[in-house]
Amino acid sequence: MYRFGARSLSNLMGVHQDLVNVMHRSIESAPHDFTVIEGVRSSTRQQKLVDEGKSKTLNSRHITGHAIDLAIIKDG
Repeated sequence: MYRFGARSLSNLMGVHQDLVNVMHRSIESAPHDFTVIEGVRSSTRQQKLVDEGKSKTLNSRHITGHAIDLAIIKDG
């Protein structure tokens, strides 16, 4: 059984509680470890991602705490 580390827990701060609950249930039953790369974003950060071509919208659900980015950790 996996658990979130300090970085993931920090990145979940401000995320909608229902989504946080789902992520905690998911990590406990996941076949591979994963980490939360990013949760809540400011509109300034979202603008930067659009400017860099890494996002296509200024209306990201990250801004409202309703989206997270994950990365799977396989083999360490």
